[in-house]
Amino acid sequence: MAWATVLGIPAMVYVMSMTMLMFLVDEKPQNPLLLVGAGLLTAGIYIFHRSSIQEIEPMQCRHLLAIRHKRLLQPIAFILFMSAVVVFGLHHPLATLLVFGSLAGIVVYGRKTLTKPLRTFLFLKPPAVGIAITLFAWALNDFSNSVLTIVAFSFVCSADAFVCDLADREFDSATGCLTLAATFGDRWTWCVSGILYVIAAIEFQSTIGLLFLMLFPIPLFVTKWTRTAVDVRPFLVLLIAWSL
Repeated sequence: MAWATVLGIPAMVYVMSMTMLMFLVDEKPQNPLLLVGAGLLTAGIYIFHRSSIQEIEPMQCRHLLAIRHKRLLQPIAFILFMSAVVVFGLHHPLATLLVFGSLAGIVVYGRKTLTKPLRTFLFLKPPAVGIAITLFAWALNDFSNSVLTIVAFSFVCSADAFVCDLADREFDSATGCLTLAATFGDRWTWCVSGILYVIAAIEFQSTIGLLFLMLFPIPLFVTKWTRTAVDVRPFLVLLIAWSL
């Protein structure tokens, strides 16, 4: 499972599912070409980010694998980036800007540039991740979703990022990243995440919001696989929504 995470497969499932849900909410047909591009780009970004971090204690297995196999993983990330450029270019030349914009974003997020990495600003990490995923999916949908829908997706994605930070508390603290999960612990992190889900469900004003709310507790029952459950949950929402 660690290798699947290093290769960005759960993250790819998450972003592609959110993108498809955004199309579904807007009652637009799915665009397979854009979805493939989104998957390639997500995997490339994740691999690049994970293989670019500095080794520090404590680290999880996925962090160690990414660092130890850096010479293999970074060329794979480059191939995925170039593949995404080709795929998005087949859709529309301007869509290729998403690749370069995403690459710039992950550099600013994870590395020191003109200022310290964005992820190290007080409590900024989860909202930054959530908003970035939402804006990316919105761009793929030609910015056709309503502002209220975009806010709802941002809340859901940010809430998911809050929960995922629970597993990274020691690593985040060691790298100077102060997160809600590290400061307030499990109970308050879940409370904040749940409140964001409730607000999002109200804002969706559709079955999608209710499905997200109904499936919210799933990671609580598989504590060993919390991150995986969070990544797969939007896909389950998508499958149920399609079946209704």
